[in-house]
Amino acid sequence: MNKRIYNVFFNTHTVSGIVISAALYVIFFAGSFALFKDEIKIWEEGKPLSYTERKDIDFDQVLKSLDGTFDLSGRDLQINFGGESDQVYVFMSASKDSLASDKAKISHYVSVDINTYETKTYEEHYSLGEFLYRLHFFAQLPVVGIYLAGFVSFFFLFAVITGVIVHWEKIISNFFTFNPLAILKRVWTDAHTALGIIGLPFQVLFAISGAYFSLSLLVLLPAGLLYNGDQTKLIEDMRPTLKNYEWVTKSDMPVPSFNVLEQQLEEKWQDFHLNRSMIKNYGGVNMKYILMGEMLEKERFIGVGSITYDAYSGKEEDLKNPNELSYIEDSQFVFGRLHFGEFGGVALKLIYFILALITCFVIMSGVLIWVEARNKKSMTISQRLYTAKIGHIYLAICLSMLPVTALAFLFAKFAEGHFENKLSAIYWFYFITWLGFIFFFRFKRDNYFINKCSLLIGAVCGFLIPIANGIISGNWVWSTLSAHQHDILLIDLLWIGIATTALIFYLKIKPEVKDKSAFTNFPIDYKNITQLRAAEAEKLKQKKGETSSEIPLNHIDNNYIAMRTKIIFLWFFLAISWIVHHIYGLFNIYYNETLIIEGATGTAPLDHHIFRILLEGICLLFALLTIEVSKNWFKMIALFWAGISALYNVYHLITAFLHEPGNISEIFMLILTVVANIFLVLNLNKWRKTEPD
Repeated sequence: MNKRIYNVFFNTHTVSGIVISAALYVIFFAGSFALFKDEIKIWEEGKPLSYTERKDIDFDQVLKSLDGTFDLSGRDLQINFGGESDQVYVFMSASKDSLASDKAKISHYVSVDINTYETKTYEEHYSLGEFLYRLHFFAQLPVVGIYLAGFVSFFFLFAVITGVIVHWEKIISNFFTFNPLAILKRVWTDAHTALGIIGLPFQVLFAISGAYFSLSLLVLLPAGLLYNGDQTKLIEDMRPTLKNYEWVTKSDMPVPSFNVLEQQLEEKWQDFHLNRSMIKNYGGVNMKYILMGEMLEKERFIGVGSITYDAYSGKEEDLKNPNELSYIEDSQFVFGRLHFGEFGGVALKLIYFILALITCFVIMSGVLIWVEARNKKSMTISQRLYTAKIGHIYLAICLSMLPVTALAFLFAKFAEGHFENKLSAIYWFYFITWLGFIFFFRFKRDNYFINKCSLLIGAVCGFLIPIANGIISGNWVWSTLSAHQHDILLIDLLWIGIATTALIFYLKIKPEVKDKSAFTNFPIDYKNITQLRAAEAEKLKQKKGETSSEIPLNHIDNNYIAMRTKIIFLWFFLAISWIVHHIYGLFNIYYNETLIIEGATGTAPLDHHIFRILLEGICLLFALLTIEVSKNWFKMIALFWAGISALYNVYHLITAFLHEPGNISEIFMLILTVVANIFLVLNLNKWRKTEPD
């Protein structure tokens, strides 16, 4: 390979890798835990499982219970049987029957306990496992999150391919000549190459399947041309079980037994087990039961089957034999099985877990190679500062995920049963804790410290997780082992393994490693950045034949506003904008919006007072304190809170666009708030870099 072509591939690999590295790290780290999503939920709840066979569940009683609570008439139902857990998960669409009751016209997604038939909403049965699974494809970002994950996966494939090409000639030598005593750049390079090759098939698999799942809309665009844009027909051909049936009228006959048809299907195909079901037009004359499942893994790698029954006649209408392959349907199933490791039991998932964490190391080592290579004396201070900043930010975002996730497990265990809306509780805890770690590590400016601190906190919290499980739920490792509660035991052992590994690495990483860094040999004096920039500018002018005397000594800017004055004004603007935003809410009352919210008692709830204090009161407090306080600790706290406020304001603006696009005055005020918040963060960051007054 000639030098020009090599440089093209090298630059492609470097740029694509650096651009996506932080997002890719989050995808793989969260995805490694998402492999055990169901086990994490069971561990959280801490209740022993009955391990009831799916065929032994009384689905007729489940449907009867749901009908009494939600009125199922005219609805389409999708039932997920929930693996080995004691819950089944049911999505109920709004009723198609125009004569249905009001409560039947509202869609729901609930879990149902197969023993007590107790139902919980999505927010109530939300778990940390579900959160990490959705973080794996950025579902917390409305609409755009899954596409962002898809494009990251797509560019990851570029990075993998170009990486193999770049390192091809040195793959074997680097694999066998790894030397941790070499200079740090060489250590990272050898480790990056060796571990990258170990996980190469796994990385290619995830890059392709991840892009396929997250960008499925783009995948279907060419297929849509063959159907002349008829997406409904396309989906029905790809997934016949999603076929829609028009509502006719309500039947006078009792709803047929689901259990009877399920038993027939169990007898029809040996070694076949159900995992999902759909019910179309519940209670209607054309009601359909659609039962779906698969063959046992030991019998067939791909053995997906389904059957559609006319509910009242029991006649088979559509059938997909699990012993016969269908290219369109089974190809999608293969991607799912390969991506989530659903064909080799717990052992394969553990291998996937380890390979995912190895990939995380490969991602971060690539960033560190780039950081080490770009810190040279020949580079300007601005270039070195930029490189160092990228390294600090990336490591702060990525390495902090270990301690934050460990703390989140502890929070989920202690919070179990104490929050009605577990979704909000987990969101707030995880993201605020993560943001706190990111700010702290970013401005610590010490990659060695970030690494050691993350490993130590992760190790300590990891060891506390099984202890917390034993204290709160009574599920000590030895008791779950003797009771054969393997799902709960797995999570405890997993964290013991993670904590042990983190502690070993913590003890193995010695201060001597830091001495090998380019930033130790060529340090950046952050306390004298202004002087360094001035000296560098002077050298540049001398090279150009200029002298400092040519620069005006006194340059007066008529638009100059003192830094602290700007910050005080911006804090006041944020507070006033939120007050105005709340007043704008009264604007809708003139147009028939109800003044009193449902359930109002005449007394504002405590959490509403706290919410207003956090939005308006804290802004006014910081404005007041900025007048008198200029210590570094205060600047950091102010910057941290301004960052949290900015994230919330951006989120609020996005939700307003999505859910209230007609509320123009509110959106306008929110745009002003976001802009002011961004200015505030930028100015606080500049103020932080100045010496205390």
